[in-house]
Amino acid sequence: MLISLNWLRDFVEVPHSVDPKELALQFTITTAEVEGVEHLTPNWQGLVAGRIESLAPIPSEAKLQKATVLTDRAHETLTTAPGLKVGDVVVFAPPGATVGGHMIGTKDPQGRAAEGMIVAGQAVGLMQIGANALFCPPGTAPGSPIDPAPFDDWIIEVDNKSITHRPDCWGHYGIAREVAAMLSLPLRPYDVTPEVQLACGLPAIAIEIDDPEKCPRYSGLLMKGLRAQPSPLWMQVRLAHCGMRPIDLIVDLTNYVMLELGQPMHAFDGEKVSNIQVAAAGKGDTFKTLDGVTRKLPDDTLMIQCGRRNVAIAGVMGGAESEVSASTQTVLLESANFDAPTIRRAATAMGHRTEASARFEKSLDPANTVLGIARFHKLAESQLPGLTLASSLSDCYPRPRTPPVITLDCDYATRLIGQTVTPQRVTEILTKLAFNCGQDGSKVHVTPPSWRATKDISIEADVIEEVARFIGYNNIEPKLPTMTARHFEPSPDLALEHRTLDYLCVGGDYSEVFNYIWYEDDWCRRLGFDTGDCITLMNPAAEGCARLRRTLVPGLLAMADRNRHHFARFSLCEVGSVFFTGQKEVETSQQRNLGLLAAEAGRKADGIVWDRLRAALDGWARQVIDTTIEFRAASGAAPWEDADRTAAICIGGEVIGRVSVVPLACRLKMDERLKAWAFATAELNLSAAAAKLGRPAKLPQVPRFPQVELDFSVLADSKSRWEALRAKLGAYRHGLLRRVSFVESYEGGAIPAGQRSLTLRAQIGHGERTLTDDEIQSFVSDFKAHLSASGLTLRA
Repeated sequence: MLISLNWLRDFVEVPHSVDPKELALQFTITTAEVEGVEHLTPNWQGLVAGRIESLAPIPSEAKLQKATVLTDRAHETLTTAPGLKVGDVVVFAPPGATVGGHMIGTKDPQGRAAEGMIVAGQAVGLMQIGANALFCPPGTAPGSPIDPAPFDDWIIEVDNKSITHRPDCWGHYGIAREVAAMLSLPLRPYDVTPEVQLACGLPAIAIEIDDPEKCPRYSGLLMKGLRAQPSPLWMQVRLAHCGMRPIDLIVDLTNYVMLELGQPMHAFDGEKVSNIQVAAAGKGDTFKTLDGVTRKLPDDTLMIQCGRRNVAIAGVMGGAESEVSASTQTVLLESANFDAPTIRRAATAMGHRTEASARFEKSLDPANTVLGIARFHKLAESQLPGLTLASSLSDCYPRPRTPPVITLDCDYATRLIGQTVTPQRVTEILTKLAFNCGQDGSKVHVTPPSWRATKDISIEADVIEEVARFIGYNNIEPKLPTMTARHFEPSPDLALEHRTLDYLCVGGDYSEVFNYIWYEDDWCRRLGFDTGDCITLMNPAAEGCARLRRTLVPGLLAMADRNRHHFARFSLCEVGSVFFTGQKEVETSQQRNLGLLAAEAGRKADGIVWDRLRAALDGWARQVIDTTIEFRAASGAAPWEDADRTAAICIGGEVIGRVSVVPLACRLKMDERLKAWAFATAELNLSAAAAKLGRPAKLPQVPRFPQVELDFSVLADSKSRWEALRAKLGAYRHGLLRRVSFVESYEGGAIPAGQRSLTLRAQIGHGERTLTDDEIQSFVSDFKAHLSASGLTLRA
């Protein structure tokens, strides 16, 4: 947001001795981050007001016109400015004036006769006006000099994201309050008296609010004599410096009040809108807005209606049919207060955020509605002496809000801030910020002003923050607090998650990934996955992301699809929440799952990723929860589960998950190029596994003497299951054998069709001495004999 220092000085007398850059730095420390400070200075001299006496097109030039401009005398010049008409008063540079460092003469840059120049906004630094002429209000005397003072200004850019919690800082008067408190200067009262200005004895317009929760307050006023004429130059300059394009007096006044007070306003044509209802849009309604776009309204969008006919989208934008035009005689001025989430949802759903919606979604002060109307009226009356009221002020405020009384304990504030805080110091700081304070021993009872009570100040910690920022965070000495540490037993679930990730990612070759907790509908459709009955978000982050996930696998497959471009082999793991609906719609259950994915490039790598994943699960069960894992045959149910290679993961007879190879059909749905890849996935319920985590994993004693590792490769049927092979090996007993583990699987090449080579590793050793060659050879012969007796063919 752009803040004008000239504008701030309307409300607080900032000394000219104060360096604006130092002011911005102090504002950053105290209130909100300032992104930049820029000094704007007039780049011109000698500009005057000129009235257009005649306009004539030049046939050889499509946009060029010959104009006669009257200042202290008539000037014949050329112009390409659009929208000019005879009688307009414009800013004019007569011969001898300078604009942008160039002296204006009697010829244009092309050498054509042109005595002087009609000045465009961009020529004098008002980029919001662009190539359009800079107009003066009607009645400005031709030849009168243009005042350079409004053009000389400092613009302070406040970072919007740092004031999202401060709706009062979305206008110059709110910023002036902060500056006044920061510099200990008096703040001028807001120069309006609604009860005096708007008292006329005429009937008020009828206003109905269907739901006061969505529209706490709505104020309106009818005025006659408003005209769509140019605004005064000082106002145009301020608007342009703050990023708004001047349009005409009526629109400019609403924008001016919004930038000054932070209160968005809207002007309806009073002949077309004579009464107001605030109600929800009907199902399937469409509405044409001021920008000429016909928009489909999301269900229950809050609308402004006249006679139950939509005339504006509440808090977002007015309608094309009721907009003010050059023929408008009566204006109905709207100044309302809307529920912040309601406006945010509507603007987001329509993809149409405006300056008004950006402010309404911050929870504005309801007191500003009447102040805004009174300020608009005062400014309009100063420009249009013939302005009259056509109604009394209409103010519908069904449920007035009362700011809370918050008790601040100074002892607690001292502990929280890290610096001694007294009731006197608290009262001094908060009084400067317009809080009402009452002392009671070491406690202070605080009532925030209405503009801070909408959402910013609601609990004791909020008040302490106000005290801390005016003490100055940079003045608080950094030192460690004194406290008594207490021991807490970690959650079994959390302990299991940490140990699982340590085993897989630190001790293994898995990379941890993080996915959103919702399904992406497009991706699920691509996989051919029916998500089933899911919990649905009322306000999703994006279209097609409304359903909370019940499994981690679709997200892991999406991650694999992205990573395959960079790696030929990788392993992914994710620990995350999944969500299930219960018996009733409001009942939900949430559990923590572990998802694994092994990927490898190769047309015949299915067995490799299958064995990699199962070996990882075996090791996890032994090392993390000190138990064994069992795989039971299961049929494929999801699109990513192969009918022949899917197993249930069991611990202690309880099924806690599933593991499967991703079939070719699913991979082709992801991308046709994945036919040369192999994926295997596993998912298990960590919440259920946590119950098995009774004690830390036992570590085997480190052998005193060297162990010998021997690899054996055997041929097995390509469809044989690991359980059967492990059972055969498990029956073998030998005094030297310590353990048998799986190394790798291989298919293709010299391996016969329908078979695969499995490499096993036997670890042998003796507890009292080093093995001899004879002992090793004896074991090898005995183990080979057992393999042959078990029907396994040993590869040469």
